[in-house]
Amino acid sequence: MTNLISEAFMIMVTGMVTVFVFLTLLIGAMALLRVIAGKVELESQTQSSDEQQPSTMQLAAISAAIHQYRRNRRS
Repeated sequence: MTNLISEAFMIMVTGMVTVFVFLTLLIGAMALLRVIAGKVELESQTQSSDEQQPSTMQLAAISAAIHQYRRNRRS
């Protein structure tokens, strides 16, 4: 009986250590991904700020096209 209890205890400890190690690795991987995603986000923000804004002529052409589309759609 004592042998059976000690064997059950060893299985329990092994399982708990396995779960602890897995969760520790999971938390570490999530932290690493958070750092990587933060760097990618910063790079995308700097790239989007470098893009040129549309000129006033382009905005006027887009507005006219939208207005014409909506007018033709009503008919």
